[in-house]
Amino acid sequence: MPKMTPNQERLKRQLGVMDNRRKAAFGAACCERLLPNYAAFMEQANWGSLEPIRQGLDLVWLYVDQGLADNNNIMRAVVLCEEMAPHSDDFSFLLVTAAQDACFAVCALLDFLMEFDVEKVVQAAEYATDSIDLYVQEIESMPPNSPDLEQRILNHVLMQRELSQQQLDIEFIKNASTIGQEFSKRLRQLWPLPGQGNLGLTDVVGL
Repeated sequence: MPKMTPNQERLKRQLGVMDNRRKAAFGAACCERLLPNYAAFMEQANWGSLEPIRQGLDLVWLYVDQGLADNNNIMRAVVLCEEMAPHSDDFSFLLVTAAQDACFAVCALLDFLMEFDVEKVVQAAEYATDSIDLYVQEIESMPPNSPDLEQRILNHVLMQRELSQQQLDIEFIKNASTIGQEFSKRLRQLWPLPGQGNLGLTDVVGL
């Protein structure tokens, strides 16, 4: 990874004291908020498939729930997930980057299951904020050369909601006495907007 942002450094410290299943749980929760963004892109572009991305993320949840990770299945899932990432040159839609972020975030977590490098989880979380960064600039018509651009993006309600949710997830995961299916269910329920991604877009094809 390139030089880390302050938020990435903080996440790396917080995740660093957790076991690998808890690290994966945090990343998976972040990715759940990206899948509806991909679904919205599919509806807009009439291209793509959510199924390989969903299946890849389900492999991560399987590891969280049961500690099971098969490298062959994971490598196949990475390939299929990468194939679902749209190319920017092929689409002019606003959500193309958000769709890419959803794919790459899940791929980063799948890589984590093979390498157990905490920076892969941090990277997945960063894709969640990157999606908001570009989206907010467009919908709010923010000039790219504005001197206060970064602060305006940081202060935007979508960015603040995602950053707050990441910290809420961290606290829940850190304080959970045990992990498993019930833990995973409760973690997913912390997101207050079921069916919506972190861009505020509704899942239109079913997750």
